[in-house]
Amino acid sequence: MRETSRRTWQNCLYTVNGSGEVQEIWSHLDYLCVGSEGPGPHRVRISPYDPERRIWLVNETFHQIYVFSNDGGELLATYGEKGVLGDDETHFGRPQDVAFLPDGRILIADGLDNHRVMIMDNEMNYLGEFGGYGDGPGQFNTIHAIGIGPEGRIFVLDRAGGEVNLFRTTDDPAVIEFEQSIGAPLTLPLDIIVNENDFWITDLGPLRFINFDFEGNIKYTWLVPRELPDGYLEVHTFSVDADDNLYGGDNQYGRTQKFVPKPGADPELLIESPWVAR
Repeated sequence: MRETSRRTWQNCLYTVNGSGEVQEIWSHLDYLCVGSEGPGPHRVRISPYDPERRIWLVNETFHQIYVFSNDGGELLATYGEKGVLGDDETHFGRPQDVAFLPDGRILIADGLDNHRVMIMDNEMNYLGEFGGYGDGPGQFNTIHAIGIGPEGRIFVLDRAGGEVNLFRTTDDPAVIEFEQSIGAPLTLPLDIIVNENDFWITDLGPLRFINFDFEGNIKYTWLVPRELPDGYLEVHTFSVDADDNLYGGDNQYGRTQKFVPKPGADPELLIESPWVAR
């Protein structure tokens, strides 16, 4: 991973079906990654409130965010200036994630250099921001992922800080307020899915899934195997589909694995698909 001079950016984006079979290779978009000497694309998201199902791609290394049509045929928008780190209203510093509020606002985890969450309207105009570097209430060391929950809850993962910061929306669209930090026993939280009454975190050290209630109490945890052929080095990202199948992406082994619920599994121990306002 560190020998970037030997790296070839090829087939950076492709689609697969539920069986893992490649359906389309969007090689026409490889140019967006060429020349990157860092991780490159970090996160892919789709807003559950967007009828066009546009695709958002966060490019950490180039400090940019791209928006594509759902079929990948058209690059609709580019935010940030390629290779230019900045902390103003239109630049990013190694962004990590993007999340979508039910009212149309967009949250940008501008996380590794700027340690902030940017609040944008539905046209990506800057409204405000929250966070900042530090160990105080509502501050961050490195922001790695964002999860949205019911009743205005916003969960922001501080990877290096080893905690999750919980915020709430307010009546002011430019203001989001800190509520509490959820720390121990997290060491290096990586990704989050928020459900109706709780949330799940992947953590590294040990490698595991942890289920919390909204007050920060642990409900359940299970260790992730490291042994091959189905082990992980880290569960860098994960998602769940409508049939409760779990997909875990490992950026160290460079693969995604699919897991299906065991017959008769306790529903309370299954991760549900991410919460969406109805």
